[in-house]
Amino acid sequence: MTETRPPIPLSLAGRPVAGGIALPWVNAEIAGGGVDFRSSHYARYEQAWAEGLCQSCGNLITGRAVLMCGPRQILSGEYDEPPVCPPCALYVSYACPMVSGRTAVYPARPRVTESHRGGKCPAGCGCGGWVETDPDHAASQGGQPALPWYACWIRPGAYEVTAHKAVTRCSDLGCEHERLIVNGAALLEVPLKVVLVAEPGAGRIWRRLTADEARAHAGAALAVPEGHRAPGTPASLSGRPGGS
Repeated sequence: MTETRPPIPLSLAGRPVAGGIALPWVNAEIAGGGVDFRSSHYARYEQAWAEGLCQSCGNLITGRAVLMCGPRQILSGEYDEPPVCPPCALYVSYACPMVSGRTAVYPARPRVTESHRGGKCPAGCGCGGWVETDPDHAASQGGQPALPWYACWIRPGAYEVTAHKAVTRCSDLGCEHERLIVNGAALLEVPLKVVLVAEPGAGRIWRRLTADEARAHAGAALAVPEGHRAPGTPASLSGRPGGS
């Protein structure tokens, strides 16, 4: 059956399109066009959290923001996916194979940025190609079963950005520096609304949950025998914070 591409919302009208899908602003751009959906451009990832920008369209979120997440984020209140604006959240719930529940297993293949296409950035970039900003915290979940996805509506600035120190290497000169790496945010208040976006196998659901229902559902999603689920957080819409 032919897969139907969802309509692109006005919020993403200025973004490049490939294969009928609007390319997210936060993802790493690669030589020859396109992006790596599994790797974030770290500077944009950091900017999205610090300035309240939508990771999909790159625009300032002026109203309520949405955090797309997995069950561990629901239970801990700590999120690694930068916010999205509501129109982009709705779009992603249809467009992304992982978030829409159309993919049952996290991809095991190497990321595009790890191939020859990541060896050189698009024209106009002065760096020496893709380098993982924080390789020690770039765990892969390739081949592991997927988990449910949720959408949490929050008030502007209702989170505190979190970070850790790491030694990173410049791609152009190869020198190393200790940097403070933004890795997400912790909520300062409970979400205004939680929606169950999708479950692997069941596909897109988009059903509102109470706070208690969300915690119970997230807990049940993780209550499976060890070895049958991935450790850590779910693979992101944009991938782990990457490089530049």
